[in-house]
Amino acid sequence: LWRINGETRKIDTKDELNKLIKALQKGVAFAVVSFRVTNPQRTPPPPFITSTLQQEASRRFRFSARKTMFIAQGLYEGIKLPEGSIGLITYMRTDSTRVNAKALATLRNYIADKYGTDYLNEKLRTFKDRKNVQAGHEAIRPTKMHLEPETIKDHLTTDQYKIYQLIFKRFVASQMSTAKYRQKEAVVRHDSVDFKSEELRNVFPGYQRISGDITERGSVPDLSEGEAVSLSEIQFTEKSTEPAPRYTEARLIRKLEENGIGRPSTYAHTVNTLLDRGYTVKENGKIKATELGMQVYDIIIPRFDTIFEVSFTAKMEAELDSIEAGEKQWQDVVRDFYEPFAIKLEKTKKEVEEIKESITETVDKNCPQCGKSLIVKWGRYGKFLACSGFPDCRYSENLDVEKTDKTCPHCDKELIVKFGRFGKFLACSGYPDCRYTENIGHDAPCPLCGGNVIIITTRRGKIYKCKKCTFSAFYPPIAEKCEKCGRGMVMKKRKPACPICDGIIKKKTK
Repeated sequence: LWRINGETRKIDTKDELNKLIKALQKGVAFAVVSFRVTNPQRTPPPPFITSTLQQEASRRFRFSARKTMFIAQGLYEGIKLPEGSIGLITYMRTDSTRVNAKALATLRNYIADKYGTDYLNEKLRTFKDRKNVQAGHEAIRPTKMHLEPETIKDHLTTDQYKIYQLIFKRFVASQMSTAKYRQKEAVVRHDSVDFKSEELRNVFPGYQRISGDITERGSVPDLSEGEAVSLSEIQFTEKSTEPAPRYTEARLIRKLEENGIGRPSTYAHTVNTLLDRGYTVKENGKIKATELGMQVYDIIIPRFDTIFEVSFTAKMEAELDSIEAGEKQWQDVVRDFYEPFAIKLEKTKKEVEEIKESITETVDKNCPQCGKSLIVKWGRYGKFLACSGFPDCRYSENLDVEKTDKTCPHCDKELIVKFGRFGKFLACSGYPDCRYTENIGHDAPCPLCGGNVIIITTRRGKIYKCKKCTFSAFYPPIAEKCEKCGRGMVMKKRKPACPICDGIIKKKTK
């Protein structure tokens, strides 16, 4: 459905829907009011800059901005190849799509030799940078065109290969010819109701031969204006309005870039700060504000509203550029910022106790050591209960106690789940009188010796480690046995794998 009475809109009421259902029955005649064939073309995107590389790696591989930059840093610093250690890409922190003339000439020769002149854009294609781009470094590109991703794949890790191939193909595509399509568009009408259908077919891939994003959709027969057609089938689908989706890292970085917030070197750091400080968490690849993040927002924004306006950061970036260009004195820029900021800061300092009191949450429980009331506090690992008599009394305990069916081997009291620097662990509920702790165990035995497996949380993720032998892996053991060797298996990327036969562990551990 496209238009009703010449107006592009959706059906809003049940009455209108019921009228359409009655009017649009099988066999009803429609007239073709418009049929046209066009030949659209698609132009390749420019070579990567920092933000677009982070966005594309996030979209394709679900890589975080931090991970993407870490991999790119390794490719830039150098990879050991038979001819020596070679930096495979140019500097990865840049906001310019500029490429030097020598590199462009080499690229165009590469395209002509490998794909033929039909795939080489007739003219040298240039891309315009955004406003206020520093352009200190050129775009992210391969340093040597003969080092194709496939030829050096054995010298790269899986993640390095993914990022290098992404950069290589994007750079090559930027000077290839446009992709050519044939598009059919038909509009049919019954009374005042218009339906539109489109067909898109690729007729020459151009740069999309290497980018792999050829799009084809729809099916429209050749029609002529005024021709009569009849309705063979119709479907009515009801959809409710959904809220705007949460940001992914890629969308958030694009938003930062669009609003002129930060530089290529700070995008990943900005996102990571929100995650590392517990202001946000990731759920299914989407960024979600935590209770702590919302609380910080409610305290900071009303008191420093001008500093946290989107326009403030962009304006400050422009001021710094003016200082660099010699158009302004840094003392004047700092003074204009600091004087109003200092007033707000002093006012906020006087409100500290009032702020603390407003966010302090008390519970109906007293400290077992001194008898004072317990209050809810925030720590590195979330909320916890602490004595209101701090610092004289330093008693604390978990806010939400997760119980287990295990007992402490030292005092026979119940073991409970606690959170620490390395994730969850079991601790005696009799703390601080009893300080017994142990790691949380995995439900499947060690695939090598059958011993108990514990879970250790590290910065790189969870490690499954056997208490009996030296088995240690990032992949959780499962009960399934290997058909080849009879040993236990682990779950690697949602597929069962044998630690020995599939090379996860190089040698059998005795």
